[in-house]
Amino acid sequence: MNRQNKLTITLLSAAHFVMDSYSSFIFQLLPLLTTKLHLTAAQVGLIPPTLTIASSLMQPVYGIISDRYLKRSMAVFGPLIAAVFLSLLGTASSLPMLMVFVILGGIGVGMFHPQGAALVSRAASNDDQAGGGKHQGLVMSVFSSTGTVGYALGPVLIAAAISVFGLERSWYTMVWGVAMWVLMLRFCPSLEKREKASDAPSLPDALRAALGPLTLLYFAVVLRSAVSVSVQTYLPFALKTSGLTEVERSYVLAGFLFFGGVGGFFGGALADRLGARRVSLVAMLLATPLLLAAFSLSGMPSYILLLAGGTVLNLPIPISVVMAQRLVPGGASTVSALMMGFAWGAGALLTPLAGVLSEHFGYFQALSLLSLLPLISATLLWLYPKDELVARNSVRTAMATGD
Repeated sequence: MNRQNKLTITLLSAAHFVMDSYSSFIFQLLPLLTTKLHLTAAQVGLIPPTLTIASSLMQPVYGIISDRYLKRSMAVFGPLIAAVFLSLLGTASSLPMLMVFVILGGIGVGMFHPQGAALVSRAASNDDQAGGGKHQGLVMSVFSSTGTVGYALGPVLIAAAISVFGLERSWYTMVWGVAMWVLMLRFCPSLEKREKASDAPSLPDALRAALGPLTLLYFAVVLRSAVSVSVQTYLPFALKTSGLTEVERSYVLAGFLFFGGVGGFFGGALADRLGARRVSLVAMLLATPLLLAAFSLSGMPSYILLLAGGTVLNLPIPISVVMAQRLVPGGASTVSALMMGFAWGAGALLTPLAGVLSEHFGYFQALSLLSLLPLISATLLWLYPKDELVARNSVRTAMATGD
C-alpha cells in the first residue's frame, strides 16, 4: 500500500475515533441531565433516537449531497460541528435546548461517515486488482473499530472532564475535535469519481438487482443495532440501581463499547479469511446467550459476560459495510450510509421500547428481553446468499463499473 493511501486511512480512522468519542457523551450524561432537567424515563428514551436520526438515518441524504456537490467539505467540517455542539450538552438548561444540541451535533457526525467510509474503501481498493478487496475487510475494520474505540472512550473522557470542571463546563472537551478539524482541513483528500464502462449498470439498477440480499442484510443490522443502542442507553441506569458510582458506571459502559471495538477490528480480518456471512451469523448466535447471562448475574461474572457479549454483538459492524459494498461495488457511499447510518438509526428508534419495558419490568429485565433480537438477525443472515456467490457477482460488477 502506497504512502498516500496509508495517510488517507490513518487520517480518516483518527477522525472517526475523535468523531465517535463525542457521539457517546450523551449516554454518560443522561443520568445527570435527567436529574438536572427533571426528565422522565420516556423523555430519556427520546434523546438517543433523536441523535441517531440526525446522525444516522439522514446519512444517505448526506452521502448524496457530498457525492454530487461537496467532495470533501462534509468529511472535513463534520468533526468541527460535532465537537462544538456535542461538547455543549452539559450546558443545556432545558429539554428543548438539549434537543437542539443533540440534533446539530448529530448532523456533524452524520456528515462525516458516508464520505469517510467511501474514502477508506477507495484507498483500500486502489492497491487491489479490479476494485478487489482482498484487504477491504481488514481496512474497513480498522476504520470501523477506531470509531468504536472512540465511542467507548467517550463516556470516560466526559466523566473525567465533568468530575474536574463540572457539568456546566463540558464544552472544554471540544478542543480535540477542533484540532482534528484543522488536520482534516489540511490533509483530507477529495473523493474523485472513476469513469464507468459504457455498459455498466446505473446505481439504481445495481441497487434493484441486489434488493433481496440487501434487504435481508439491512434488517439484520437494524435488529443488532437496536440491542446495542438500548444497552448503551439504559445500562448506566441499570448499573445505578445496583449501587455503582458514576465513575464505575462509566468504566463498565466504556468496557462494553471498547470490547465492541475489539470485536469489530477482528471481525473484518475473520471475514476476509472465513467469509463475511459465516462470521456474522455465528456472532449473532453467540450474542444472545452471552447477554442474557450477563443481565441475569451480578458482580464481576456479569461484567465479564457483558464484555464478551459486546464483543460478538459489534463484531459484524465493519463486515456489514463490506458485505453491502460487495453487493453494489459501484455505490460504496450509498450502501455504506445505508448500513452504517440508516440501519443503525432505524435500530435506535426501538430505544423508547426499551424505556417502556424498563418502566414495567425493570432495566435488567428489559435488556434481557431485547437480547433475543440477535437470534432474528441470525435467521435473516441464514437466508442471505453464501459468500462465494456474492464474491463472484461482486467481481463481475466491479469489472463492469471500472471501480
